[in-house]
Amino acid sequence: MHLFDKDVNFACSGIIAQGMGPAVGAALSRKLQRKSGIAIAYIGEGAANQGAFHETLNLASVWKLPVIFIIEDNDWGISVAKSTSTSVSKNSDRAAAYGMPGIFIEDNCPDQIFSATAAAVEQARCGDGPTLIEIKTSRLAGHFMGDAEDYRPKGEKENLLKNDPIPTYRQALLDENVITIEEDSALVQETQQLIEDAITFARESDEPAPEEALEHVFAH
Repeated sequence: MHLFDKDVNFACSGIIAQGMGPAVGAALSRKLQRKSGIAIAYIGEGAANQGAFHETLNLASVWKLPVIFIIEDNDWGISVAKSTSTSVSKNSDRAAAYGMPGIFIEDNCPDQIFSATAAAVEQARCGDGPTLIEIKTSRLAGHFMGDAEDYRPKGEKENLLKNDPIPTYRQALLDENVITIEEDSALVQETQQLIEDAITFARESDEPAPEEALEHVFAH
């Protein structure tokens, strides 16, 4: 959960809302150095109740930084329902308090996500500051392996499957003749083969040597 790769400008952490501060810092660095680039911070709806959320939105707006905050709202912070932990139904409404656009996207619509993000990118590149985008999504599995999900109302997950963006968008692409059924099948087979090859590689690879335990842990 604690990963960093400077080659692709990626970092993440298991600490709730932790990635927001570094994203604002990266955006500030770019602005001060007059370099291009936009920072993007992804969080869940539970992270919107952390102090870091409000602190970073405020500073990003004050300094008009090129940063985009994206909230993936699936209604559950581990086992705590959003309705019992958050005072607003849409965290995108909170953007107004910090003088930035707040965009809410319903039901995982890829086209709306693309359009909203494109507008946010353009605003950041023009020097007009940050944007907050909240995407209403669904958690179709437990928070962790073995999560019995006893806290969820009966039937909730089954109803959410209707909004799974993968099959629904696939069907939309087929209906609009963007792809053919043959192209779709080929993509599925290609992806399945990549997964199977990765599993085979993992199973057939030698166990790592004990002395490799400290590799890729500390920078030199």
